[in-house]
Amino acid sequence: MIAEKAAEAIKQAVCYELQNIVKDHGAVYNSGHEAYVILKEEKEEAAESLELFESHFKTIWEGLKVNILNTTDIYQARQAALALAEEAVQCVAVCDKFIETLGGINCDKK
Repeated sequence: MIAEKAAEAIKQAVCYELQNIVKDHGAVYNSGHEAYVILKEEKEEAAESLELFESHFKTIWEGLKVNILNTTDIYQARQAALALAEEAVQCVAVCDKFIETLGGINCDKK
């Protein structure tokens, strides 16, 4: 389970990302179809980051099995995991904007 302060930081990151999305693209989507397509794009980017993490994770395991531990592999896994977290924040922010499009949400109420 994630620490409470970390969970709060993630929620704050979502609010910041939503504010950025609204600033750049407006408060609501033009349609549910537009929202869906944008959410699908973010989901696909998250999936790509997860695949990259899994690849590095496998490389770490393969190295460990032959007693080779390469910190570069661990660093690359970390970077992929961080990208995954960033994409997940974007997915949540897009969902929030989607909900706002359908009738309302406020970051401060979550």
